[in-house]
Amino acid sequence: MANMLGSDGLPVRDSGIWAKEKLYYLEHYLDIFSVGMHKRWNGKLYYIDLFAGPGRCLIPGTKEEFDGSPLIALKFNFAKYFFFESDSSCFKALKTRIKDRAPEKLKNIEFVPGDCNKEIAKIGPLPSSSLGVAFVDPTGILPLPFETIRKLTVGRKIDLIINFHEGMGIRMNLHQYTTTDENALTSFMGSDRWKQHFKQQHKSEIYRAIAKEYLENLQMLGYLAFDSDR
Repeated sequence: MANMLGSDGLPVRDSGIWAKEKLYYLEHYLDIFSVGMHKRWNGKLYYIDLFAGPGRCLIPGTKEEFDGSPLIALKFNFAKYFFFESDSSCFKALKTRIKDRAPEKLKNIEFVPGDCNKEIAKIGPLPSSSLGVAFVDPTGILPLPFETIRKLTVGRKIDLIINFHEGMGIRMNLHQYTTTDENALTSFMGSDRWKQHFKQQHKSEIYRAIAKEYLENLQMLGYLAFDSDR
């Protein structure tokens, strides 16, 4: 990620063409969320990005650059922003880009360097009268134990937008998880019922069963969980 530089000379996130579509939907959701909830929550809305990145993305094949999730979120008037990023060069690039793009919002931003799983408590207590939205888009499944989601949501009113890596994370590595690294998938899922899916389900149904299990675990946290593929 940090080896690629954008037109401004700062690191960019190596992205595929699908990233533009993902961020398109994020922007439209945040537009609806911020406008629809602003008056109801008296402007006490906040945004959390657990894997913020450097703020800009680049598709190597086409050389197309576009804003990443943090800069998209700054288009909307959240009262507070929390940006987590573990890569030091990307973290510095994000801060630089935000200072250049939206210096007036710096007072409302909490930059959190380091692994979000270890630093999630940095969010701290928030007013019970506030409403949040968290964008959770890890690069694979291993960087995100379900326990982090649990800690993020406990005692908070917060919507979750989670990019579930069924393809790159689950399909490509399921054999590894079932033979050498079961704990990694169990940690990500928040349960080990997936082992039964692997034994009982036809191969073509295993991946959907695992995704359903993840949604069920979110529901156990009190969420109405939706699968965007359905």
